[in-house]
Amino acid sequence: PGSAAAPPPQEEEIDPWDTLGEEEAQEEEDDGLHLLDIPLEEEQPEEDIPRREDDLDVNDVAEDMREAVEGNLRLKRLLSGSDDGEATSKKRKLSEVTQSALEPEKQRLLTQWRLGEDRAARYVMQAATIEEVRIVARKGFRPTPYAPQANGRDGKSPGEQLNEQLLRAREESFCPGGNIDVVTAFKHKWSMSQEDEKVLRNLSHKDLRHVLKEFDGTRSVSELIDEAAMIMPNEDCDVTEEAAAEQPGLKTMSRFNRLELIDPNADALVIGDANLTFSEVLAKHREALGHVGRIVATTFETIEILRERYTEIDQTVQGLEEKNAEVLHNVDGTRLAVDPRFQGMEGKFGAVYYNFPHAGVVQGFFDGHPFVRWRHENLMHLFFRALRGFVKHGGIVKVSSNMGATGVRYSDIISAAHNSEFVHVETIPFMEWHLRSYNRSYGDRRDANRRPGQDEIYKNQRAHSDMVYAFRYEPTGEAPPKALIRRPPTKEDLLRSSEGKLRALSGPAKQKRAEEIYDLFLTYVQGIHVG
Repeated sequence: PGSAAAPPPQEEEIDPWDTLGEEEAQEEEDDGLHLLDIPLEEEQPEEDIPRREDDLDVNDVAEDMREAVEGNLRLKRLLSGSDDGEATSKKRKLSEVTQSALEPEKQRLLTQWRLGEDRAARYVMQAATIEEVRIVARKGFRPTPYAPQANGRDGKSPGEQLNEQLLRAREESFCPGGNIDVVTAFKHKWSMSQEDEKVLRNLSHKDLRHVLKEFDGTRSVSELIDEAAMIMPNEDCDVTEEAAAEQPGLKTMSRFNRLELIDPNADALVIGDANLTFSEVLAKHREALGHVGRIVATTFETIEILRERYTEIDQTVQGLEEKNAEVLHNVDGTRLAVDPRFQGMEGKFGAVYYNFPHAGVVQGFFDGHPFVRWRHENLMHLFFRALRGFVKHGGIVKVSSNMGATGVRYSDIISAAHNSEFVHVETIPFMEWHLRSYNRSYGDRRDANRRPGQDEIYKNQRAHSDMVYAFRYEPTGEAPPKALIRRPPTKEDLLRSSEGKLRALSGPAKQKRAEEIYDLFLTYVQGIHVG
């Protein structure tokens, strides 16, 4: 990136989703990221760029595929530049501005709620839009610090409570996180009338698929239905999507996604498959259907770590390779562009799967705490942005998650997909998905001693609320919106707050824990898994 912009004056708000102003954008090279620039003392040396072993130099990657990697670079700069003990005057100035730069309306509400000096509440407010803040204010929100919860857990801090309210306000504009059929998703995308929705629900498979494919807002639904009626079914079709042309459209299309009837010739990519059992199920499924497209199965961990956790892993890998799958370890799904093993795979994948994404645990904080949740949100935005160079036009991406998850929220998945031109086509209950029967794992060191049993209920992944969010890649050919990257809290935010387990610490012990948390943040940015 070009030279960094000067920090704005104190009376202006620093938006954690910020982008450069028009004048600054003309002066700087646009890296495609929607994030506040950080004033640096000097250009970052090459070795400071977050990388894993054998990563390609980001400058050797096609410019339109760099954004996700550069997002990690920006995050590392943010994290590395927030050590107040050794901060330069410019970095201290930025910290001061960041803490004071709130719109008067936001500051007035914080004062009203007696949270004017609450570092977590200020951090949350900086991330919120003024519309979200007004929704929360209209509902009469008032924090109740650390009030005991119904489940017996310690109460949440005012910053956590405010964050939850703002997220719910944001999600009012989203479709619900549960079961959403293809017509409902289409209606939500185009803000269609109930009359149009009713008509769509009664179309045949051929006609419904035609309308969903051709509608772009320039012609009415009724025009496209008339056009579809003139198209004769192809009785000798050899394309799966043309099958069952006269069957009920909604039911047929829903079965397509549940039965995983994907492009038989295109390759499929699996991200973050800890014990590789999902890839096993997918490989058997594709083999049974006679697919010729191969599977690229990946794990985030190295093979050495996997052998410590899963004694059967070598046998699993061998079984996948016998089914013509390629197994790759130590793969970060947000950094595919600089992974040399993915050279030559550009535009090859017709299907991508990422089950129950998670950015890793930070001890002492629940997943939904704003001081750690930014990692989960960024994970989704960087993941979908990284896929743009590798998924073919019309390719399907499916992300499984719990509709009530507080780390990676369902709205993070949908908004990140939308921002990178992956259209939400349906949300399927996980238990109705043909590929559901794999051996779930925790994906961390717990797997070495115990695994989730077939009948065991996850604390935050209850089967009835697990969903599969399905998307189709539909690039317009225009430059997509900038990738949204949530800025992390500063180290000073951690030190001056009483959040999570930091509440029980003080002095050197608190300083030490804050340092450990920041070191952990940096490992995640660099794609190093420590769980």
